[in-house]
Parts: sequence; C-alpha cells; structure tokens
Amino acid sequence: MRAIEAFNLGITYLESNELEMAVLAFSEAIRLDPACAEAYNGRGVAYALKDQSDKAVADCCEAIRLAPRESEFYRTRSLVYDALGEDAKARMDLAMAEKLATVKRNGAPNWL
Repeated sequence: MRAIEAFNLGITYLESNELEMAVLAFSEAIRLDPACAEAYNGRGVAYALKDQSDKAVADCCEAIRLAPRESEFYRTRSLVYDALGEDAKARMDLAMAEKLATVKRNGAPNWL
C-alpha cells in the first residue's frame, strides 16, 4: 500500500466516523511517508474527535512543521485549542489560517 492510499482510506474512515480505523490508516500513511503533513492533520482530527486532545495538538503541530504555509492545518489546531478552552491560541491559529488563505488566493509576496 502506498501512503496516498492509506491517507485516502483514513479520510473514508473519518467520514464514516470510524475513528479508531481512521487513526490506524493515517498512522500507516505516516509510516509509509513520514513527511505526509496531510496524514498528521487527518490523524489530529481523528484524535480530536476521540477526545484525545494532547495527541491531536501534537499531530497538528507536526503537520504545521512539515507544511507551515497550509492554512487548513492552522484551522484544525485552532479548533482543537478552542475545544480545550485555550482561546488565545485558538484565535492566533485562526488568524494565521485566514492570513495564509488570503495569501494563497492573492499570490504570495516575495518576502514569504
């Protein structure tokens, strides 16, 4: 199995609310491709839905480390922080997500 196949399987499990299976599929994608930021983000979503916030934050942070310009990853971490009651962190991540989405729509300036 390739990482993309494991990732897509994780999405399918996530959409059908089979959270443990989603975690396993995303973990397999990560094993096959440790640089697959999307798999970390997906697993972070699954962990958040399983009320495993520490693991969710860790995976969101890894996704951001691997792909720091991906607005979706900041948005995911913002939702986890919001659920934890960490309002300041949630607002910062949401603002970063909006900034990155705007840059993506308008084109990145030279300094990025």
